[in-house]
Amino acid sequence: MDNKDKIIGLIDNYYDAWFEINNIYHDWAKRHGMQDTTLFVLYVIKNTVPYCTQSEICNKLYLPKQTVSQILSGLEKDGYIIREPNTKDRRNKVIRLTEEGTSFATSILEELKSAEIEAFSQMSEKQRSTVVEGFKLLCDSLNKSLSK
Repeated sequence: MDNKDKIIGLIDNYYDAWFEINNIYHDWAKRHGMQDTTLFVLYVIKNTVPYCTQSEICNKLYLPKQTVSQILSGLEKDGYIIREPNTKDRRNKVIRLTEEGTSFATSILEELKSAEIEAFSQMSEKQRSTVVEGFKLLCDSLNKSLSK
């Protein structure tokens, strides 16, 4: 097997792992009564202080504006967020968690974080660093080769 075939095999394994990781988050979110996209929108809202905008969510998660708008409408209907006019940019509303939304997001995201910590704890410190550094390196390399 030559080097190109080895790399193709690694790419196939990478795709399998990537799809499986996405499916793991999808299944976990579904068991908690939501879509994975909603889970990650809550993550962005909660971790963007003091507030965020729909554009920031779209840019961070690489989701279409319409998808994010539908998710935000559902969260607003459930009383988890409020959307207010942005005095700095009238085209984008400010999104904030309500008190109920903060409680809900904190609870679900802490549960997720605990599971992620448990998963990372099953690896050595070197393995954890290798995974994260490898993903960053792959991201940079893909960005360069796919933007040609």
